[in-house]
Amino acid sequence: MKKIYRYPAIILTLLILISCSDNAAGPDGSDLNQGEGAFTVTGAINAEHSGEAWYTVDPRDDGTVFQLFVSDVEFSANPDTNENVTFVLEFRQDFGSDSFSISTGEYNLGASAPFRGMFADVATATAYETMGNSGGTLNITSYSSGLVEAEFEFSATGPEGGSVTVTGGLRASCIGGQFNPNC
Repeated sequence: MKKIYRYPAIILTLLILISCSDNAAGPDGSDLNQGEGAFTVTGAINAEHSGEAWYTVDPRDDGTVFQLFVSDVEFSANPDTNENVTFVLEFRQDFGSDSFSISTGEYNLGASAPFRGMFADVATATAYETMGNSGGTLNITSYSSGLVEAEFEFSATGPEGGSVTVTGGLRASCIGGQFNPNC
């Protein structure tokens, strides 16, 4: 009879632990699903976006490149499938040490920081990047089993001097296979 009571207690404990986990959240505070990102853009452009989220890790001869993306078009190596894209959000760590590995923590974004943030709006054909005095943070809150969860806030400058502030979260899945065998 004791075993009957143990199973409900174990199940209840697991449900409580799962419900208390800190998942990445969108700008409205809602939990994001795996492979999803959501963010708000204010300033020269005012918009709310959500879409597919993925990341890549690419070791090269001159160092490792780590990229996180959110876009409204699912990742594809075929450029013809990317013609309907309306926005792209990218975080990029260029040419880090060969020993670079993803880990939780807060990373600075900016011209002199190891990471850069970029938001591109196709409708206005404008890309805003963390350069000059603009910048912010990318906070990787969780990394496990091919999934990166992060929250971010940064200001970015466009080529004509306009600026935007981008705030949101993502739960990015690793793109594996021939495009990124490092998953």
